[in-house]
Amino acid sequence: MDRELRRHLLKPLNRRRRHFANHKALVAALERLDQRALGESLLPEVRELISKEQDERRARRWKDSESVQKSVAVAKALYHARRISSEEYVFYADLPIEEIHMARSSEGYYADARPVLDAIRRIESEHGLPDDEYWLVGQGPPEYERLQEQHSALLEEKYAETLREFGLDDLADLRERNPEEYARRRERGRRASFHKEEYSLAVQDVVVRYEEDARRAAAAGAYSAAVTALGAGIEGLLLLRCLRSKKKASECAQRLTKRLRPRYPGDLSTWSFETLIEVCLAARWLPPVRTALAQYDTARLAHLLRLTRNHVHPARRAKERPWSETDERDFKDAEAIYLVLLARLVHIRRRTVLTSQERSGTPAK
Repeated sequence: MDRELRRHLLKPLNRRRRHFANHKALVAALERLDQRALGESLLPEVRELISKEQDERRARRWKDSESVQKSVAVAKALYHARRISSEEYVFYADLPIEEIHMARSSEGYYADARPVLDAIRRIESEHGLPDDEYWLVGQGPPEYERLQEQHSALLEEKYAETLREFGLDDLADLRERNPEEYARRRERGRRASFHKEEYSLAVQDVVVRYEEDARRAAAAGAYSAAVTALGAGIEGLLLLRCLRSKKKASECAQRLTKRLRPRYPGDLSTWSFETLIEVCLAARWLPPVRTALAQYDTARLAHLLRLTRNHVHPARRAKERPWSETDERDFKDAEAIYLVLLARLVHIRRRTVLTSQERSGTPAK
C-alpha cells in the first residue's frame, strides 16, 4: 500500500488532550518535580533533626513552640520528598499541633475561652457536680449545653489558628472546609504509622477502594479504568480468601505446576493473580455457580477478568484487542463477574440457583 495512503487511512482515532501537550502544563510539572527534589535534598538535615529531637520531644511533649516548629518542618520535608503519603502528612503534622493546643487549653492560654469556661464551672458547682465528674452530651442543663457548644466552637477556631501559626494553612483550610475529611485522612495516617502489621485489614481496605474507584470511573465513562479496578479488586478478594486459611493455601500452592508455583509459598503477598486463582480452585474455594439456565465455572470467570485486567499493559492490549475500546457492555460483564465471585469468596448468603423471575427482576409471588 502506498505510504501516503496508508498514513491517511491510519490517522489517529484518539487525539491527545491539550493538557498533555501544553507548555504551561510542562512548566507546572517541572516545578512540582523541583519541589520534590528540594524535599529530597533536605532529608539528611531532617534525619539529624529527628535524632537530636527524639529524646527532647518525649520529655517536652511538644509544649513549646520551638519543638512544634521542628516537628512540623520534619513532616513537611518528608511529605515533599514523597517519603510519606498525604494521609501520613496530616497525621505527623497534626500530632504536635494537637499536643500544644491541648496544653494551651488546659493551662488557660486562650483568653477568649476563659469566661465561657468559668461559666461552665459555675453551673457545675451550682448543681453540686464533683470536679472529677461531668454530664454526658445532652444530659446537662440547657444553659450548660449551650456554653459547652460555644466553648467547643471557640477551641476549634483556636485549633485552626494554631495550624496557621505553624505554617500549616493547607491543613487549616481543609479542617475548616471539611472536618470529616480531615479526620478521615488523619486516621488513615495514624493507621499507616502504627498498624502496618494489620495486613489482611489493609487488603480489605484496598479492595473496597478499588470497588469505589471502579464505580466512579464507570460513572464518568472511563470504562478501561473501571474494568482494571475491578480486576485488581478480584485479585485482592482472592488474596484475602487465601489469608483466611494461610496454611491450606500454602499447601495447595506447593502442589501447583512449576510455572504457577510461587517462589515463596509462605509469603502470599508475592503470589501472582494467576496463582491465587489456581490455589483457590485447588482449595475448593471457587465452587461453580448454577442458575436455572447454566452452570458457571467461577475459576474460569476469574481468569477472564484477570485477562481483561491485563489489558492495562499497552503491548498486550495492542496485540490482543487492537483498535478496540472498552465500553459499557465490557464493564457490565466485568461487574457481573465481580459480584458473582464476591458472593463466593466472602460467603455472602444467597441462593445459588436463581429463578427466571429473579434474573428478570420480577418480584416473586
